[in-house]
Amino acid sequence: MVTREYYLEHLDFPQWCRYYYILRAIIESQVRIVLEIGAGNQIVKDCIRSIVEKYRVMDVNAKLKPDIISDVRELKPNLKEGFDCVIASNVLEHIPFPDFKTACSNLSAYLVPGGKALVTIPHRRSHFLFMTPTHKPHVITVPTGFLSPGSFYRRFIRRKIWIDPSHCWEIGDGKVRRTDVERAFQEAGLTLEKFRKLVYVDFWVLQKEY
Repeated sequence: MVTREYYLEHLDFPQWCRYYYILRAIIESQVRIVLEIGAGNQIVKDCIRSIVEKYRVMDVNAKLKPDIISDVRELKPNLKEGFDCVIASNVLEHIPFPDFKTACSNLSAYLVPGGKALVTIPHRRSHFLFMTPTHKPHVITVPTGFLSPGSFYRRFIRRKIWIDPSHCWEIGDGKVRRTDVERAFQEAGLTLEKFRKLVYVDFWVLQKEY
């Protein structure tokens, strides 16, 4: 089990990009009681806890000192409808995809009706980030396999797309598609409010049905 220091040492720009959008979504939604799945480096918590009433963290890794030691696939009945925002940022790809639907159902169960779920999941593709003159970031993506001979060989000849070895799956890995992920959200009672392609990840703002 890794420590918070490990996550901080590996902090990079793509992470800051998704933190920006998560923080903006929290501020715009004016949420009060937040549950974050996966402690990680705790940067989102450090930025937000002073402007919300309660911020709790769930993780399986006791070394990260979460408020709740639990697996996202295990429903905690005492947490049902206890939060108006749940964050799962680059966490769900660490569990096998057949368990993804269960995890989504649990996220939904922890939300009050109308609550927000903020989710990011890696998407295996090539990314280009550019800024407009008004300082608005935009991302253009190209499917993996089109920008170098090596990636073309892996995708179209070997038919094996590289993903992070610590991940069980990623969108665009040749097996899991964005539509598969969004179907699981819908079946869990989470409706799409906003979607963005970010550097390295896809980002959803979802709302629990009333």
